[in-house]
Amino acid sequence: MKSAAPRLLAALVAGLASALIMYAVFLSDGRPFPYHHRVPDTELAYKMIPLELLTGLLMGGLVSWLFGRRQASAPRADVQERMLYRFAHRQGGVFTLPELETRSPLSAAQARQVVKDLLDAGRLVREGDTYRLR
Repeated sequence: MKSAAPRLLAALVAGLASALIMYAVFLSDGRPFPYHHRVPDTELAYKMIPLELLTGLLMGGLVSWLFGRRQASAPRADVQERMLYRFAHRQGGVFTLPELETRSPLSAAQARQVVKDLLDAGRLVREGDTYRLR
């Protein structure tokens, strides 16, 4: 399981930024900075703090949910297959399992699994200790 710290940090930043933006909108009556020539409406901004905080909470929740969905999804097998294909092409189409485990971004367990899957699918051929792309 990956750390939840980046997800929490992103949700906090998004929530606080949204609340602050809403505060600025109510403070300036929704007018952009160079065009508002009135005194800031601090009373309206103060009265709308619950709405500003609710907006910040909703935005923080949305960001947390989006990051959570991305982290909870299982790693895609085709990504590991592409890593193996890239590695194999750099080696001239022939490689050994120890080379794949040590010189590719795949972990040892991932390398063994993807080699097994590709052997079962018939996309790799085993020739002694080496594997060749088909």
